[in-house]
Amino acid sequence: MITKLLPVAKYVRGIIKNNILQADKNLYQLAEAQGQSLNVVYILPSNKASKAGGDKVIYKQSEYINQMAYLGVTSQILHPDNQAFKHSWFEHQVDFKLNNQLSAQTDFVVIPEVMVIPHAKMLASLGIRFGIYVQNGYSASIPLYVGSEQDLRDAYHAAEVILTISDDTSECMQLAFPHLADKIQRIYYSVDSGKFKPHAQKENLITYMPRKLARHSDLVRFFLQDNLPAGWRLAAIHGLNETGVVDLLSRSKIFLSFSEFEGCPLPPVEAALSGNMVVGYTGEGAREYWQAPTFTEIYNGDIKHYVKEILQTIQRLETNAQDDQMEQIRQNLASRYSLEAERQSLEAFLGRIAKR
Repeated sequence: MITKLLPVAKYVRGIIKNNILQADKNLYQLAEAQGQSLNVVYILPSNKASKAGGDKVIYKQSEYINQMAYLGVTSQILHPDNQAFKHSWFEHQVDFKLNNQLSAQTDFVVIPEVMVIPHAKMLASLGIRFGIYVQNGYSASIPLYVGSEQDLRDAYHAAEVILTISDDTSECMQLAFPHLADKIQRIYYSVDSGKFKPHAQKENLITYMPRKLARHSDLVRFFLQDNLPAGWRLAAIHGLNETGVVDLLSRSKIFLSFSEFEGCPLPPVEAALSGNMVVGYTGEGAREYWQAPTFTEIYNGDIKHYVKEILQTIQRLETNAQDDQMEQIRQNLASRYSLEAERQSLEAFLGRIAKR
């Protein structure tokens, strides 16, 4: 079965492989309630090679729920296939759940959309309450590789809430499950604009992430390399921790987006907050914040136009022909993806599940 998934990202293939191995047993066990407080348990796969922004979002939201102490709700992260695993490429103060024992009285489990099958069925069989967190509407069908259409529909119907990371993701879920629209709850992530900010001394640097659509980024590099003005260079953001990413984005002037079918891509937001002009693909989910002149959209696969637009952006930067709107757009992004916006959306979610 795995051999059919070669075009799928390694991260997703790893999740699917783990789900196949887990499908014939129930990973979870019932436990007695520990106290009276509701505890939100986010489950995630363990993958040392992955530096997915979605995992960072979930870690940070779990951490923030504990800081909020809203309605007395607590939160933990559980990697059910490897409880000792934890991401180390960004700083966090997460409370990890170190076993797969869950209480039907006090635990509420949040399943990422790519792990819905078989985890939803496992949890339902034990009477554990759960919701589904869809960070990418275009990934919601991935569990079909390890289960049936009916399995997937049963999981979403049994979920108490369907959390979505963007307007685009909400629309995807409404299309896929039109009768479940009342379960959809939009969640905002936050980006620290005090951390992701322009460096005082910007460099003639163009940054990009080669792990996303590598063939596309290779082609852009190939056609661009002999056309770059003197003093300009490309720098790949690869294998860095969050501190390294912050440093590169703060010093670069242009960021190239190679997003494809994403819920609400994080790197373009971080790049724009860091004072970059962003050129490239929206991945669909970024349309909610993609605003000129800071953001310039290129249609997926239009490599020649992509290269020409980069060169035009360089020319605008070298002639200081930057629109005054750029700072306003930066401020709008900082507000839209602020800690306050995240707090309000999380409170709406917690209030919803705490009513029962």
